Amino acid sequence: MKKTITTLILTLAALTLSAQGSSDAILFSQTYYQGTAKALGMGNALGAVGGDMTATCINPAGMGLYRSEELTATLNLSDNYINSTYYDTKKSGDRFRLSIPNIAFVHSRERSNYKPVRYTQFCISLTRTNDYNMHTYASGFNPTSSKIDDYLMQIDGYSPNELAEYFAYTAYPAWNTYLIDPDGPDHYTSPVPQGGIIQDYEQDFKGRSEVWSFAYSINLRDRFFIGASLGVIRTKRFGSSVFQETMPKDSDIDTDFNRWTFTEDLRSSGIGINGKIGLLWKANSWLRIGAAFHSPSFTAFEETWQTQTESEIQWVIRKSLSQEAHYKYTLFSPMKWVGSMAFVIEQRGLISFDAEYTNYGAALFKADDFDYSAVNQEIKDLYKGTLNFRLGTEWQINDSYLRFGVGYYGSPLGLGKMNGSVKKASVGISIPVGTITTFDLAYELSHGKKQFTLYDAGTLGIEPVTQSQLRSVAIATVKLRF
Repeated sequence: MKKTITTLILTLAALTLSAQGSSDAILFSQTYYQGTAKALGMGNALGAVGGDMTATCINPAGMGLYRSEELTATLNLSDNYINSTYYDTKKSGDRFRLSIPNIAFVHSRERSNYKPVRYTQFCISLTRTNDYNMHTYASGFNPTSSKIDDYLMQIDGYSPNELAEYFAYTAYPAWNTYLIDPDGPDHYTSPVPQGGIIQDYEQDFKGRSEVWSFAYSINLRDRFFIGASLGVIRTKRFGSSVFQETMPKDSDIDTDFNRWTFTEDLRSSGIGINGKIGLLWKANSWLRIGAAFHSPSFTAFEETWQTQTESEIQWVIRKSLSQEAHYKYTLFSPMKWVGSMAFVIEQRGLISFDAEYTNYGAALFKADDFDYSAVNQEIKDLYKGTLNFRLGTEWQINDSYLRFGVGYYGSPLGLGKMNGSVKKASVGISIPVGTITTFDLAYELSHGKKQFTLYDAGTLGIEPVTQSQLRSVAIATVKLRF
């Protein structure tokens, strides 16, 4: 019974390491739109505004405001700076990235001047929905525990012959590199001391999520607008994480241990689908009200995972490379509800507001060859429903437009929680270049904070890593109307 329970726990731990754990279900379910410069400048508060390609991803009914064809292309420069604090030691990582987050075309057709259906529109658009480019580094002196202590708790009660079967990617390579020694038939010890060591953790990942949207909308008497879209999701994330423990040069601990390193290489790619439907109502000349429903997303992932363990004991270096693991699974991301309002002020400007609700606890994994019930239960227990708020404004100055926006994206842990929440602020401007061309610029600054532990230290204790993320995005969009 003990081995059965332990095996289930270890399976869950292995899945967490290999990007099929609860935190990765949330990572692939979150959306931070990176579309046009107009959308970014207004904080993506476009659910009741419409008339923009990014609005198709939020409320497809907003496309119904188009009365002519439009082609947009956007260029994005981002800087993702992450500061990590671990045992009162601060370290940082930075990542610059140049990308094309949006390309779109909308075709508008006039139907009638006197019948209910005035215009119909069809749109094809590519929009970035999340960015996984990051480089983080954390380092600190841990006085109480080692990652090896986590391994020792896991393998207690297992014979050496069973390590290769149940711990092929973690404790077994540590056994092969003499980081774990026998202490009886099914008990173990290690030359790595319980604390008094320097620990370093580095992550280096690239990737993105984006959606190809195929949308159709109807303009009813210039008062009611209905839209629907089919989204084809493409996700890609790849990189590595490196954990290292080193004995300080001035340590007075009597041990032959010098250092050891655990490296994980991970590559995930997925193709998925979702649907959206929205309504927009021009209540009068100054008020617009919008609502949208985003269906759950179904994404089929393929993933490869491999680990390498390297030890240095008595200045002798040993390495153990695991086999490459391959996984296929489907992630069901939760549905979303969006409510929106926009106030138009004498045709000189507007103020818009979006509220978005999603329950991250409804995310789940499925696969033909594995039972994910334990992982799915962990998702349900850890993550809850939360709200995202976006506020934007736009003001006309001669032939140009000045824009501002703010946003708050709630923690996946639930309402009122701060761990994992993100705050955003943006500014933008629109400049006409000719009769059919507009050049838009925007800048966004976002800040988020989260905590996580590097391993389970049991009763020995370990401090969490606290990460503070400061992300800057500069974006430019060219619009052609014809």
